[in-house]
Amino acid sequence: MLTLDHVAFGGTDLDHLRAAAADVGLASEYGGPHGTGTTHMAVLGLPDGSYLEFVAPTADADPEDAGFWPAHLAADAGPAGWCVEVPSVAAAAKTAIDRGIRVDGPHEASRTRPDGTRVEWDMCFEGPAGDERLPFTIADRTPRSYRTTPNADLADSPLAGTAAVVLAVADADESASLLTDRHRLPTPVDATGPFDRFGVCPGAPVALAEVTEDADGGLADRIETVGEGPCAFLLGVDDFEAAAGRFELAATEPFGPDGDRRTAWFDHDAFDGRLGVVELPATT
Repeated sequence: MLTLDHVAFGGTDLDHLRAAAADVGLASEYGGPHGTGTTHMAVLGLPDGSYLEFVAPTADADPEDAGFWPAHLAADAGPAGWCVEVPSVAAAAKTAIDRGIRVDGPHEASRTRPDGTRVEWDMCFEGPAGDERLPFTIADRTPRSYRTTPNADLADSPLAGTAAVVLAVADADESASLLTDRHRLPTPVDATGPFDRFGVCPGAPVALAEVTEDADGGLADRIETVGEGPCAFLLGVDDFEAAAGRFELAATEPFGPDGDRRTAWFDHDAFDGRLGVVELPATT
C-alpha cells in the first residue's frame, strides 16, 4: 500500500506560508534553497516520519520560472505535489513506462540547509506535464535524516502524520483507474467529506474530489489554472478534541464512507479548503 513520504504546499512567499502555519499552531523549520536556486523551502516534520513542505520562489526568482511547480507557486495554489519514497527511482520510472505512463526523470536534486549540510536525492515525476494526479518518487542519496526529522514540538501533540491527499479530478473513474493501474490502489468509495462529490480509497491515503456539473467553480477553476492533482492535504489526528484545543481549526464536518469521523480546516485564509486535519479511524 502507498506510504506518503511528504506533501508540498506552494505559494509566492515562503515567509507568508510559514507565518500562516505558525498562526494555526504549526511551527516549521527553514530548510534552505534548492539546487536550482529558484525555490526554497521549509519543513514541518510529522511524528509518523512524513512531512509537510512549504515551497516558494527565492527572492530573485519569478514564480513562473521556478524549478518546482511554477504554475502552483505563481497562483498561490497551495497543494502542489505529493511524494512516495522508493528504493530506486530508475526502477520506479521503468515500471511507469512499462505501464504506458510518461515520466520526467530521474533527476538529481539537492538543497543546502542553513547549517551548511547538503541534502541530495533522486526524483522522478510521472504523468503528462501539468498533471499531478500521480505521486512523484524520491530516493535519498544522503541520509533521510538530512531531509527531515520529526518536529520535537509535535511529539506529544494529537497530530500523527499525513493522512490523506485529496486529488481534484475531472473524471473520478478515469483517475481511479490510473491510480489502480500504477499503484494498485483500491477503487474509491463514495464518502462524506469537504467536497461535493467525494470518494476515499479504503486503507490508502488518497481521496478524489470530482468536478460536478453544478460546481461553484472552485475545483473547475483550479484544474483550469494548475491542472489535475492535489487540492487539499489532511493531517491525521488521534484525538480530535485535543487537536481542536491545540490548533486553530475552523468548523468541524463529518468525514468518511459512514460519516463517522471528523475533519476541519486550519483556520487561516491560506489554508481554508486546502490544509486541515482528519480524525484517524479507531483501532481495535
